[in-house]
Amino acid sequence: MILSVTDLWKQFTGETLLKKINFAIDEKDKIGLVGANGAGKTTLIKILMGMETHDESVDTKQRGKIGKKGNLRIGYLSQNFDLNLENTVFDELMSVYSHLKKDYNDIQKLNKRLATDINNFDIIMEELAKLNTRYEQENGYGIEYKVKQILNGLNFPENLWQQKVDDLSGGQQSRVALGKILLEEPELLILDEPTNHLDLNAIEWLEKYLNSYNRAFILISHDRYFLDNVINRVFEIEAKTINIYKGNFTEYTIQKEAYLTGAVKRFEKEQDKIKKMEEYITKYMGGIKTKQALGRRKLLNRMEKMGDPIVSMRKIKLKFEVERVTTDKVVKIIDLAKSFGEKEIFKNINLDIYRGDKIGIMGPNGVGKSTILRIINKLETQTYGKVELGEKLDIGYYDQNHTGLEGKQNILEELMYNYPISEEEARTFAGGFLFTEDEIFKSIDDLSGGEKSRIALMKLIMARPNFLIMDEPTNHLDIYAREVLEESLEDYDGTLIVVSHDRHFLESVVNKVYEITPTGSSVFGGNYEEYMRKSLEPKKEKEVNTDYEDQKRIKNRISSLEKKFLIIEKIIEKLEEEKTVIEESHHKAGLKNDIDNLMDIQKELDNINKKITEKMDEWEDMSEELEKLTN
Repeated sequence: MILSVTDLWKQFTGETLLKKINFAIDEKDKIGLVGANGAGKTTLIKILMGMETHDESVDTKQRGKIGKKGNLRIGYLSQNFDLNLENTVFDELMSVYSHLKKDYNDIQKLNKRLATDINNFDIIMEELAKLNTRYEQENGYGIEYKVKQILNGLNFPENLWQQKVDDLSGGQQSRVALGKILLEEPELLILDEPTNHLDLNAIEWLEKYLNSYNRAFILISHDRYFLDNVINRVFEIEAKTINIYKGNFTEYTIQKEAYLTGAVKRFEKEQDKIKKMEEYITKYMGGIKTKQALGRRKLLNRMEKMGDPIVSMRKIKLKFEVERVTTDKVVKIIDLAKSFGEKEIFKNINLDIYRGDKIGIMGPNGVGKSTILRIINKLETQTYGKVELGEKLDIGYYDQNHTGLEGKQNILEELMYNYPISEEEARTFAGGFLFTEDEIFKSIDDLSGGEKSRIALMKLIMARPNFLIMDEPTNHLDIYAREVLEESLEDYDGTLIVVSHDRHFLESVVNKVYEITPTGSSVFGGNYEEYMRKSLEPKKEKEVNTDYEDQKRIKNRISSLEKKFLIIEKIIEKLEEEKTVIEESHHKAGLKNDIDNLMDIQKELDNINKKITEKMDEWEDMSEELEKLTN
């Protein structure tokens, strides 16, 4: 066990946020921390990190306990990250190994001292041996290779590696912060919404990384697909306390349904008992059995009553309705291209959208998916190509940055300013989206991302669009709100085009997928799961339908790569053997006080480590190409 929590409580302005929190974390636990927005997930993590204090128990009047393994290293990636904005991307990730870089520089300095400081030769050699041992034990010669692996896994193109962190977008900075925390390899890794700024390829890479991570981690995430693939325990914060379930997210939902069934029965039994006690008190109070009635009332007042398990989870009320029906053809896009300055983002994009289509737009970050949505909505102009819109279109646009909200207005004003409704109607509508009487007077600027998302959805419903254009609509929504949004869009009678990295959402809602690349677009019928299956088929068909020469070329390339693959493995093996011999020579030269030879050998050691790193990079590139050709 590396961490334990016993009877933890937390209050804000007199209101209890967390109570009776008890759990333990073992060294290889893979935990998903779930719960509605505002349930206290991030607060709990901050308490564990010592960034927030916890309070006395209401029951015992004592503070709960947080026990940690000695010198426990915790790595925390929050939604607000701390980076050196003046560093390049590569240097910022390399800063994780600053202690190793210092060791390397110290090794070079000590080697130079050996040539001049004969009197302290033994002392220098002893220090040099310590540094060399530590440097090699921590794989100092392989740190650049590890950094490159992380950058490639997070889909950072090489042209950004030498760019300053300050010049990156918020999403790119988030990926840098994620890369740093992964390189640190803490004993307890805590990630708060790590998939928010990742495309699907990077999310799948992160899943593989976490599945091979041999230490404990906690994920705060609303991505159900992601949780299903990486966790083995669920900590759910609900009704101010924590419930623990074994298994992944799907297994948790099954267990929770069974738990709720039992909880409902216990609640009904308790309510029956309370009703009988109240009837007894009413009947006998002031009569011959007053003493017994007073005793029952005292007992009733002391009872710790259950909350209703059915109504404890409030959900937003969401239903999209259309005002009128569009023509059959909603949008036709012909040879669309977009450039910013001299940089071409995409070209040869062709889409046909018909009434009732629910289309998912997919592709890597930076390929221009959001730009295509903005062009359709006439918020951006294309460089080339045509966008033909059908008739009778009432477009509803959901912008992931919520730029359509007026920051200075409060929620009530935002609704009443944009739609002809009374204050009472606005209050009722806001209540259906879980805004309390006090919250409706908060200004838009002061709201969280989840609250802004709910307002944007409210405005879409009021507009009654027959064509919905949505850019990352599930960002900032908790799991329960995402489920409601999915259900409402499944029942939506209009047409939908959506950009999303939420695989569960795509699987539930869309019936057609367009994959966007810098050089064109491909269409796949079906939801996300069908797209993933069918996306492999064109490759296979292309191989079958290519002429003999193409097939021969591919086969020869695979054969060539396999041979080179074996050769390079033997080269790396031989280099490692040579390194061992050089290290032995280094040790012997040290024993003989042969300073000149010692410095020459150190250069050989540096050179062979460089060769090993280069060959490992080459091996990785060949491995990736071979995998693409054989899949």
